[in-house]
Amino acid sequence: MNGFVPNLNFEDELAGRTRPMTGQTNRVWNELAPLIGLLAEDGDLVQVNDDAMPEDVPECLAHVRFVRRSEASADGGQQRIIPWGWTEQTRRAALHAQMSPTEIPTADAVTYVNSRNFSSMFDVVACDREDLLPFGDSNFGVICRDIGDWECAVRQLERCSFDRWVAKPQISHAGRNRLLASGTDLNRQQRGWLEKHLVQPGGVYLEPWVRPDEECGLQFDIIPPDSTQKNTGCRVQLVGVSGLLNDHVGRYQGSLICRNDLLAKTWQSAVPHGESVCEAAAVAGYFGPIGIDCFRFRLPDGSLALRMCNDINARFTMGRLALQLRSSLQSLQYGAWCHFAVPDFSRFCDRVRKGLTQPAEENVSMTVTSPMSIGGQPIRSGTVLFVGESQERLAREVRHIREQAAGRRADSLP
Repeated sequence: MNGFVPNLNFEDELAGRTRPMTGQTNRVWNELAPLIGLLAEDGDLVQVNDDAMPEDVPECLAHVRFVRRSEASADGGQQRIIPWGWTEQTRRAALHAQMSPTEIPTADAVTYVNSRNFSSMFDVVACDREDLLPFGDSNFGVICRDIGDWECAVRQLERCSFDRWVAKPQISHAGRNRLLASGTDLNRQQRGWLEKHLVQPGGVYLEPWVRPDEECGLQFDIIPPDSTQKNTGCRVQLVGVSGLLNDHVGRYQGSLICRNDLLAKTWQSAVPHGESVCEAAAVAGYFGPIGIDCFRFRLPDGSLALRMCNDINARFTMGRLALQLRSSLQSLQYGAWCHFAVPDFSRFCDRVRKGLTQPAEENVSMTVTSPMSIGGQPIRSGTVLFVGESQERLAREVRHIREQAAGRRADSLP
């Protein structure tokens, strides 16, 4: 029996950011936590906070047994712990559950593979105009360890016609805890952020800010040899490819999936590079789930380029969860698994469902994939799977629904 631990604040734990979560952030994490149950098999457990028991559970999670964290801890010896990501806390829980240390990647390996120091070695861009890349053909960005490094890097970006840049700390969520700016004239808050993170071990990773045309997540498993396999290394397995649906500043909003391998074919040129990333991660001592984000974008002259590894997540990802919903699709169908934050998720879903009954949208359907209440309270952050036979129509409808949701966040739904 597996016990899934949805420690969705994984990066904060890994980086040692111990500031207590706000009530709003804690609520969002509690509402998203049950989704890790998409990975579970019949009879598996999903741990939730004691005050966050899911209710009105959708069919895709009906096979999961949700347990309060305090109850799961008391019963630790009967389950194999599978966390969202490995931290000291989840490592202790696994050892308490009598898992062998060999079943758990080391803390050093997990931290290193999730770091910018590691990902920077694979930040390669495939294009026809390598002379337009700011730091040569080997890296799209550069590690900066002090103000001097940063100033030189920003000037180099400007010389190559990249007018905006983003700086990322060694450990962070892809769409959070970063600095997006132009030039070297920063305001007080921006300067404070930069100076704070430059003094951290490893410094910051600075890269051009570009607008992706299309994004995806390559989802892999690094599988260690079992006790019967002598003198063999880890095995890398591609689980699947999920398209990324992000907002205009790169924050995750959902995933695109399909039943067949059309998405994998679309991104086939990036898969071998992703496999090499996984092989290096295995050499560093990491094994388990790993998600690698890549995207297509335009260089300053308008030519198309492929950034094959802009982010490495040595943990589960939302894109990986989305792949579990492929069984809901028929051959040649596409699915858009969308996350929404609205004042009243239930009423929002009712409104969207009514809109989809219109004749013009008869080929797009929806299925709610989140519990409708958590700890006795209606949820505000929930997920929906939209399904259609046309990727273009599905994308158009999802954009329309998201625009409606964004326009109504400040007010209650009528």
